[in-house]
Amino acid sequence: MVVKVGERDEIFVRHEPNRASGGQPSEVDIETFIARGPGSPEGKALIDLLDQLRGEQDRESMEELGDR
Repeated sequence: MVVKVGERDEIFVRHEPNRASGGQPSEVDIETFIARGPGSPEGKALIDLLDQLRGEQDRESMEELGDR
């Protein structure tokens, strides 16, 4: 799974299924991806990634405030 920002600032997920599933790679917007299966391993991984990025952003904001 790769999260990308498109040319028009659209955020989407490129889902690359494992070979055993026989599925084809697909690109969908985040909302659609999560709606397909929020409890799926892929959905959980995406939510964890977004939480991690939010935490990093929060830490950076706090550091900036401390530098003032």
